[in-house]
Amino acid sequence: MSIHNARLRALTAAMITLGCLFALATPARADEGPAAPPRAIPQARSIPRSFGSYDALTAMASAVAADQATLYAQLAAARAEGELARSILLAIVNPRLRGGLIRIEANVNDEPALGALRAEIVSAASTETRLLESGASATAPAATWQRPLAGEVSQPFGPTYLGLEPARLYKGTYYSHFHEGLDITAPRGTPIIAPARGRVVFAGRMMDGAQVVVLAHDNGLVSLYAHLDAGPLAPTVKAGDLVEPGDRIGSVGLTGLTTGYHLHWAVYKNGDPLDPVSLLAR
Repeated sequence: MSIHNARLRALTAAMITLGCLFALATPARADEGPAAPPRAIPQARSIPRSFGSYDALTAMASAVAADQATLYAQLAAARAEGELARSILLAIVNPRLRGGLIRIEANVNDEPALGALRAEIVSAASTETRLLESGASATAPAATWQRPLAGEVSQPFGPTYLGLEPARLYKGTYYSHFHEGLDITAPRGTPIIAPARGRVVFAGRMMDGAQVVVLAHDNGLVSLYAHLDAGPLAPTVKAGDLVEPGDRIGSVGLTGLTTGYHLHWAVYKNGDPLDPVSLLAR
């Protein structure tokens, strides 16, 4: 067998391997037409400045969080495809690597297969740039969160006997009174921090008078912080801001319907409440 034929067979095998791996990693689009451009995270000026209900607020934040999760998933896929193409290309053209397929020869760079690999690398890099410009996070969402406030839990998440809490259907069971978050007591002005990276969707007063901050997170979750101080220690964050874990987002206050200084911390997934404790490191 000639060196030329051996080279062609090696390159063909590499391209078949590349194609199979891409097919397994990427959903089929045969019936979908061209891939849609990434949906950009809304600009701060397009986010409503007020909401008529907490349901409307969490629905808006959930939509932003879902977009952020989708963008990061697309970014991870683009990075994986680019890295796969780079590793195959390196194995083909570098005989010093263990398992290298062929030797470097004068005309090896003219092979269409090598051109296709390089084109895939450029395409993946371009996709990555577009996704980052659209608002995708450059890093993976944190597996666990930190507490936004050090203090005593005065009311846990879940069913309660307290008549002030509304009724809720939770995981198929109806409860006459259900607390959707976690209440943590602390002195007035105690800093409240972001427990994970997030984008501020709302920072302001709600219809019940509560000063509220809501974050949309890269893993599709939404977190809400209520009864914050509205005086000199009012939140300085605003809609559209990105906050990192540990950034101050507000201070303990007494705004809204409350009988004492505390933080009401709630987390939602697809609009449904989630016990915040489940997100904390054990």
